[in-house]
Amino acid sequence: MDLLKKYIKRNKTPYFISVLFAILGVISNLFVYIILSKMIISLIDGSQDFYYYTNKIFFILSCLIIKELFMFLSTMISHKTAYQIIRDIRKSLMEKLFNMPLGDILNESTGKLKDIIVNQVDNTETTLAHMIPEMTANLVGPIILFVYMLILDYRLILISLIPLVIGGFFMAGPMKRMKVKFPQAVKISQDMNNSVVEYINGIEVIKTFNQGEKSYRKYRDNVYKKANYYYDWMGENTRDYAISMSIAPVGILTIIPFGLYFCMNGSLDGGVFLTLIILSFGTIQNIMRVMTFEDDIGRMSTIFEEIKNILSARELSHKNANLDIKNYNIEIKNVDFSYEKDKQVLNNININIEEGSVNALVGESGSGKSTIAKLISGFWDVDSGSISIGNVNIKDMSLEKLSTIISYVAQDNFLFDMSIKDNIRIGNKNASDEEIIEVCKKAACHDFIMKLSDGYDTRVGEAGKHLSGGERQRISIARAMIKNAPIVILDEATSYIDPENEALIQDAISELVKGKTLIIIAHRLKTITDVDNIFVIKNGELACKGSHEELLKESKDYHDLWVTALKGEKDA
Repeated sequence: MDLLKKYIKRNKTPYFISVLFAILGVISNLFVYIILSKMIISLIDGSQDFYYYTNKIFFILSCLIIKELFMFLSTMISHKTAYQIIRDIRKSLMEKLFNMPLGDILNESTGKLKDIIVNQVDNTETTLAHMIPEMTANLVGPIILFVYMLILDYRLILISLIPLVIGGFFMAGPMKRMKVKFPQAVKISQDMNNSVVEYINGIEVIKTFNQGEKSYRKYRDNVYKKANYYYDWMGENTRDYAISMSIAPVGILTIIPFGLYFCMNGSLDGGVFLTLIILSFGTIQNIMRVMTFEDDIGRMSTIFEEIKNILSARELSHKNANLDIKNYNIEIKNVDFSYEKDKQVLNNININIEEGSVNALVGESGSGKSTIAKLISGFWDVDSGSISIGNVNIKDMSLEKLSTIISYVAQDNFLFDMSIKDNIRIGNKNASDEEIIEVCKKAACHDFIMKLSDGYDTRVGEAGKHLSGGERQRISIARAMIKNAPIVILDEATSYIDPENEALIQDAISELVKGKTLIIIAHRLKTITDVDNIFVIKNGELACKGSHEELLKESKDYHDLWVTALKGEKDA
């Protein structure tokens, strides 16, 4: 709960005001019981002073109005503060994800991250808005009233606490179960979310291979598992809740018999006895409200533990310095890297890429060429060795700086559910419509865009699902090009594009990357025959480097790749 305290501390001033208003509201309500008891005693004593009763009724109405006003102000402030905290939590989570290694993020299921960032954080709102001001006020108010009642007769008030203590004893059971049950409930909910995401994302494969029944069964089973879990959990708590809520509020059952006894032996005044009976209703009412927050406290503990696990995860080792890069030469020196401790991916890689040169990384699938590109882009940290740009270690750059100087286009690029124009403008928020159109013409996507219903204003759908793979890729290339970064990395970026459009895009890329440092990872070797340098990666090591002609003559590894590529194109 230290994390929760941290966010509350940041907003301590509005919470203090909210708590203050809530306390004033509860105290105003307690005055109603005090005045009401005095009126009843006056009636019993035979008073017929109409002005007295009218004045008291007006005072009671005033207290009720003031109570509602204070509670309204308290709730308004606390809700606004709760939403500010939720905003800060989500902002912290998003910043954390940006600074985490890409592999760590991908290792987490989409359903789990969605559940934490959306559902669990949302679930804190009601508790943050109500628990702090209302629980505090409903504790402070009864304490003040309890002290007043002790002064009237401490014996009767202490006796009246017996049912509350017994009720609290039975409430301990659900509180203990909450610590064990709610974390498991969160996991079951995340499993259900994962099955939903998997079912929806895989619907094409499910239909193609007639796996609807099997996939739906997995989704259905997870839904029933969650429902049954909560049903069983609530069933365990029902008895304890029933007993606790039946016994705790009935302090009046001890006040009346013992109060009568004290009155009969002359140790308690009848008026005081009646006052204590009436005031006991106000006290227990507030205490019962406090007890309703028991579940919320346990739930918040688990939710913030989940949030803490993300916020305390390891980050990429980058300084926040905004250094001046004098050139864009890239030096990869003695780099080792592994996604998992027992599985080495790169071994002692040494590559030098000159500014303004065109370079290609080639090799068999799984050789490590894409990993090198992602390490240069700062998606992971190297295990050992270093990667430098302009003689500056990329770890000494901020991630924002590194992102600014590199445009990275992967095989599978993500488009957001907004217009084509806005998706491309992510590369350069200041780009004009004319600049976007010009880039799209060079990236061979202008023609198909103009055939869409709304042209450049057409929404692409979630993850760009309204477009084909090739169309998405061309838009991604246009987005990278309009960024105008000095280093461009194309990680098999033309894999979804037909040969005709690929030739157009290759020509466009040649124009757009003039003077830039270009790194290409290509599965079609014929597209990189004119590059300045080809680096052949084999089993995580640099096997050889040189031009296309040089490698064909001198490298068996490259020659074999070339022959295989030609054979594949011929068979296709």
